[in-house]
Amino acid sequence: MVRKVYLWAALGLACSQKSSEPAVTDDSAAAEDGDRTVSLELPEQGYQVVTDPYVVPPNTEVEICTVVRVEPQAGEAFAWINRMESRVSRETHHMNVFMGQFSFLDGYLGDGAAEAALGVTEGTYDCADLSVMESAFPVFPSQLENQQIVFPAGVAVPMPTPMLLIFSHHFVNYHDYPITINAVLNVEQMAASEVEQVAGIVFDGAAIDIPADSRTTEQRTCVFDRDVSVALVSTHTHEWADCATLHHYEGESESIEAEPFYANHYWDTPPILHFEPGAYDIAAGNGVHFACHYINDTDRTLIDDGTASGEMCVFAAVTWPLPQTVETVTAVLEGDSLDALLELLGQAMGPCDSVRDDVSGPWSDAPGPMSGESVCNGLPQTLSTTFD
Repeated sequence: MVRKVYLWAALGLACSQKSSEPAVTDDSAAAEDGDRTVSLELPEQGYQVVTDPYVVPPNTEVEICTVVRVEPQAGEAFAWINRMESRVSRETHHMNVFMGQFSFLDGYLGDGAAEAALGVTEGTYDCADLSVMESAFPVFPSQLENQQIVFPAGVAVPMPTPMLLIFSHHFVNYHDYPITINAVLNVEQMAASEVEQVAGIVFDGAAIDIPADSRTTEQRTCVFDRDVSVALVSTHTHEWADCATLHHYEGESESIEAEPFYANHYWDTPPILHFEPGAYDIAAGNGVHFACHYINDTDRTLIDDGTASGEMCVFAAVTWPLPQTVETVTAVLEGDSLDALLELLGQAMGPCDSVRDDVSGPWSDAPGPMSGESVCNGLPQTLSTTFD
């Protein structure tokens, strides 16, 4: 059974792009290029969320978010999700799906509780009015035109319903004609009898302070407090990043491996690197060192101010298993304790278990001269991978 949920346009603050692409001057060509709406086939089992078309005026940056309530199917309290796929209009910078503690209140406190906690009803808003990054965190961050997140066989994440979500689609129209955009997200279910392990999502960032006219590295070490297998990793930066790198961190020796296992030179299309089950296991106390290497050729300091003119340095990963068993998670999701659910979600989705900002690594984070050689030179580009 497929539940198809149509939304208002979920279009928000984008990170500006440097481009030498000429503006389209022919009216017919502009009209054809201006319609960039997309679609996906319905999943055999699961949900499809489609944003209504939204027209972005010429040479503007939109900042719009949508609040939507996802209804349960056949009275189920939750669904097991093992694959997600998004498609967004060409030149989208990123489309993120957010949730927070407010998301689950309707199932425990009655209809309307989630909207009351968030402070707005279902509909379309300026993202700045929702304070999204303060009240929620991304559960599906996407920065590719077509992106898939696939879990290994037997691994899934639970999706409680009913649930209130915020969809944010970030876009800058730097052309001289209007562009119509939208986004589609497929969420595919698997049978509860097939679930063997529960996955969690890690999303963490380094502080940003990049002096004008300098080369600088911002870095952080994400440490896991339990044994995990890594299903996938990726990074997120803005346009001043020359590259982003990931290294394995060894806790016992407090050392970072010299060679990165992930390097991205293209800030606007970061790859998602999937691992076959068992290919990248991390023991408790070990982790991932992430670093973002910047060339700030502006006359101002770059910070993470939540705008297109700022910068970011984010590490994202999906790991498994959670400390809780499938049976424990099922009992919480089928129970009536909101506190137990929120505790479970806090363990399953959020920042690193702990972070280290004092670990000596292969990179200097001190600002260097613009004339210096980039640390990114010679690092091979990581390619996106996936598997069924």
